Amino acid sequence: MRWRIGLVLVVSLVWTWTTRAQSERSVWSGVYTEDQTVRGQNVFKTVCSACHAVEDFTNPSFLMGWQGMSVLDLFQQVQKTMPMDNPGSLRPEDYADVLAYFFRVNQIPAGTSELDTDPEHLKLIRIEPKK
Repeated sequence: MRWRIGLVLVVSLVWTWTTRAQSERSVWSGVYTEDQTVRGQNVFKTVCSACHAVEDFTNPSFLMGWQGMSVLDLFQQVQKTMPMDNPGSLRPEDYADVLAYFFRVNQIPAGTSELDTDPEHLKLIRIEPKK
């Protein structure tokens, strides 16, 4: 019986440590690729620029408004509300590409892995303003 309690305790501690380490990841840790930003810029020019200017997403208040929230929160908000005339009509990958473009125009560094669309991954990445 004691070994079971010990095993549960060890598994619980490992899970907590792993979850905490993953949730401490921020947008500043290279969560998208440069190739992805090119696609995102194309989607933005084709779909978003009819109503929005890129400057709407590059002022300091943009990142400050999302501070402490996850990339999943931003992803879902954009997906639910954009484009304004047909919300949710883009492919999930297109929304991720546009977010990658937003991160680049905010001078957040790129990494080696693309920003994916998996909610479990996106919720582990925090949005933080410029350091």
